[in-house]
Amino acid sequence: MISRRHFLQQAGAACLLGGLSSAEDEPPSPDQWPTVLFEKPVQNLSYEEIADKVAAMGLHGLEATIRRGGHIEPGDAAAQVPGMMKALSAAGLETVIAATHVLQPDEQARDFLKVLRDNGITRYRTDYYRYQQGQNLLAQARDFHIQASKLAELNAELGMQAYYQLHSGSRLAGALHWDAALIFEGLDPAHFAIAYDLRHARTDTGLSWQLSEELVRDHVRALYIKDARWEGEHNEKLASTPLGTGFVTRELFDHVHRHYDGLPLSLHIEWAKHSIYPREVASQAWPLIERDARTLQQWLGKKTD
Repeated sequence: MISRRHFLQQAGAACLLGGLSSAEDEPPSPDQWPTVLFEKPVQNLSYEEIADKVAAMGLHGLEATIRRGGHIEPGDAAAQVPGMMKALSAAGLETVIAATHVLQPDEQARDFLKVLRDNGITRYRTDYYRYQQGQNLLAQARDFHIQASKLAELNAELGMQAYYQLHSGSRLAGALHWDAALIFEGLDPAHFAIAYDLRHARTDTGLSWQLSEELVRDHVRALYIKDARWEGEHNEKLASTPLGTGFVTRELFDHVHRHYDGLPLSLHIEWAKHSIYPREVASQAWPLIERDARTLQQWLGKKTD
């Protein structure tokens, strides 16, 4: 029998080295998609509390907020990350992505990433490249490519893999996908890859979402899962919704995930009352998280209670 630890180690290696599947491949089993919770709504709880809840849901780990305003401040990482990893390991959670503000490959970033690596975290989410409006956008995208290449070099040196989330925003590079294809052209996704966010992709690329996904597909090494819908008198307001009740449908998920072979999935909960729950009421977030976790597991073909 393959142990949980052995399987997750193999899955992690596959996520680093592989990613794409062909139409002839057998579809990966549900357990080949290590699923983590983006901990932001409950980050005011202890890691012991979070780990026990996440493990009970059948998830594999966390996307941990190790950034300014996060569960762990970057300057405290060396002191606190070992305790976090101990708590997660005790609950059987072995897939960890660090949500960070790293973007430039300077010495501060190098030292911080070494702390993560030395504690067993080799995957992290970056900050965002931001356009200066009124200036040549193509020229800026080309400059972002140079910056991304340098960060990829640092990651290769350290044995790390970075994820750049394609996120909505009036100034965020990558939101429209064409520029993400330019920025990541020629980069090895084992060192710097794209985290494809289903909600943001559907929001920003509209009816062209299938084409835009194909445009960046070779660079995608993680999928971010959440949902939304358009509301308001003129359908001009974006509202977060429970997974499967907005425009991130089962059909959309199936279309995207069939092109990949066992990538990390990060579940984001943005329809809650608070983006970060105060500790005294953080328990209110768990039913929402459990609801979306069950939906995602059903989409993956896993049996749920």
